[in-house]
Amino acid sequence: MNPILVLGGGPAGLSATAELASLGAPTLLVERESYLGGNPKRWHYSLLAPDLRPAEEVMDPLLERVTGRPEVELRLGTTLTKAERTATGFSVALRSADTTVTREVSAVVLATGFDHFDSRRKFEYGYGRYPDVLDFKELEGMIHDDKVLRPSDGRPPKRIAWILCVGSRDVQVGNPWCCRMGCAVSIKQAVEIRQKHPEIDAYVYYMDIRTYGLWEDLYWKSMQEYGVKFIRGRIGQVTVAEGGSRLIATGEDTILSRPTEVPFDMIVLASGMEPGTGTKQAAELFGVPVGPEGFLTPRLSDLNPVDSGIPGVFFAGAATGPKAIPDAVTEGMGAALRAFQYARR
Repeated sequence: MNPILVLGGGPAGLSATAELASLGAPTLLVERESYLGGNPKRWHYSLLAPDLRPAEEVMDPLLERVTGRPEVELRLGTTLTKAERTATGFSVALRSADTTVTREVSAVVLATGFDHFDSRRKFEYGYGRYPDVLDFKELEGMIHDDKVLRPSDGRPPKRIAWILCVGSRDVQVGNPWCCRMGCAVSIKQAVEIRQKHPEIDAYVYYMDIRTYGLWEDLYWKSMQEYGVKFIRGRIGQVTVAEGGSRLIATGEDTILSRPTEVPFDMIVLASGMEPGTGTKQAAELFGVPVGPEGFLTPRLSDLNPVDSGIPGVFFAGAATGPKAIPDAVTEGMGAALRAFQYARR
């Protein structure tokens, strides 16, 4: 049979490819970046919540199951530019550098992932203007390398604040949905820093804490065992103190019903998840349904989240909405099995 196309080399795409290879199915894995691993690789994820396992323990086995397999044809730095239905599946055009090739595939798994919200759109927080205001994906790399230092002067911070729901649950920027992972990842980061550097004070500003399922345990541990401080309220503005040595977070503590103005050495913005550029392009090329948020919409999201409702096209991971890595990996396996069944029909 013709190969099965997997579009996207993040956790979901790697999982789908590994599962297809284990079934002996010829697989064409296409990734627009020059590397595999998606956002975990791009941003050097440190530990994964809620178990605080190193990200490499999850990602490396997936990479090993994909690279060097005879069943897998890998195309990095490649984008999909055209897709047409044929009698046996799809004819797709793949562009790499200045070359475009056409391939016949029997089925497609769309694992196009997500993009982080661009925190510069929340200009009141000063991201992109004040070097010590970071996005939490950038902090991940610092924690991974154990180099949590102020970008402005290279000194270790004494007080760090996390602002949750930046670019999510926010109708003003057009993202009313919850990103699912912002609370857990921010809490995980605060715990990691407190484990390695207990001299650093950690504060989390939140509207609501949403740590579903077993993730709730990490929330309570962060307070009881690691002394992370939670402040229910909303930061309205971040400015620089006179002299430029510290940041000032101005907002409201909604528990005490009073305004606050607190100095910090670093402020971390928990940016939400948005549909990736590849998701929008894939939806247009294959004519798959898209919800009002811009994510791909499964035919039966409650019963069969990997089925697009279009013959031969299947979904996996954050292409359909915010997902944790374990969920993306599981969906990748499910999408692979459905694509394999379809290709052998």
